[in-house]
Amino acid sequence: MTGNKRTSDAAHPASSRMLAVFIKEFREIFRDRRTVISVVVSPLLITPAMFFFLGAIIHNESKKEGTRVYDIGVIESSASPGLTKAISELPQVSVRYVSRQEAETAIAQRKMTAAVVLTPETDLLAKQFKPVPVELLLDAGDESSQAAASRLSSGLAKIGEHVVATRLSDRGLPAQFASPFSIRQTPIKAGGSMTSLLLATMLPYLLVVSSFGGAIYASFDQVAGEKERGTLETLLVSPATRREIVLGKFAAVAAVCVISSILSVTGVIVSFSLPGSMFTALSTSGGLHLSASAIVVSMLMMLPLAVLFAGLLLAVSTFARNQKEAQTYITPILLLVMVPVMISIFVHSDIPRTMALVPILGTSIIIKQAFSGIYDPVFISLAFGSSILYGLAAVVLATSLFEKESVLIKA
Repeated sequence: MTGNKRTSDAAHPASSRMLAVFIKEFREIFRDRRTVISVVVSPLLITPAMFFFLGAIIHNESKKEGTRVYDIGVIESSASPGLTKAISELPQVSVRYVSRQEAETAIAQRKMTAAVVLTPETDLLAKQFKPVPVELLLDAGDESSQAAASRLSSGLAKIGEHVVATRLSDRGLPAQFASPFSIRQTPIKAGGSMTSLLLATMLPYLLVVSSFGGAIYASFDQVAGEKERGTLETLLVSPATRREIVLGKFAAVAAVCVISSILSVTGVIVSFSLPGSMFTALSTSGGLHLSASAIVVSMLMMLPLAVLFAGLLLAVSTFARNQKEAQTYITPILLLVMVPVMISIFVHSDIPRTMALVPILGTSIIIKQAFSGIYDPVFISLAFGSSILYGLAAVVLATSLFEKESVLIKA
């Protein structure tokens, strides 16, 4: 009997048994509707739909903002009839003459968006060519009030320019006398754009979260789910060793991470092609485009990160008694994933190369750099190499937990 088993083991080497476990688990993963929704449906359907509706809402709000008339108040209007008249002639502004108490009450009740407070000495200070203090009342917690105050600030600035031009003209001086510099910003042709920077900032977050989130259900079902269903013992008595089993399961989860990342990028590309989406407007007016080299670099950097996520999630699934317990462990791990990604949003692309050694942060920065047209071979090598080491450590952790009887069979 022993001889027959050895013959059978020799006929099926470890690689074949691992492959068999991988194929079996990979099929099982995509039989779960939760995984299909998070890995396939969400990036290919929900993400493009989200950007489409977001673009439609932004476009609609922009049109409304361009035609909206703000109801504002002017306090101490008698202090300067000329300035009061100039304010009332500002475009898309409806003026009411009120006291300060009336203005504050109306703004608090959302019956007025903002108010201009003049001082009794307004005309006197203007005649003496001294700065005229103008106070704007607004509700800092109301977007409409903030927009009205911003429109008033711009309008008062233009009124001020007209006042200066009049003063210069009265003294026979050109209007340009008050503007010693004429500043113009000219983006270089080989450079990026503000919209490209927006994409570079957003994509690392999207890719990392999609890779991690897409494999959560798959990994938790691999061990913790089998513990619940009582099917793990059946797998343990198969010819495959525990190491072969866990490596086969790990490969299946890692494959889901990679697929989730690829489909996330595909979803963004689909968003570019949808007429009326936010990305379409940016690509046509803001110089936004997806670089093939940036996509390749991003996908390469996501490979070791997928290994890290798969190892961590499989270790949690192995340690937990059931899927419910595994879900309680996911919150601190998710924070460890989210914090480096959030940091990458706020730091500049030219951070020290030592930051490439920080897990997840280095990968996020490289993706951000790639879509900004920056490729630092040393930074990429450090981040890629360190990510591989962290991924291997996660795989070793998952394997060691899977080989412990007390952890694997605990109920």
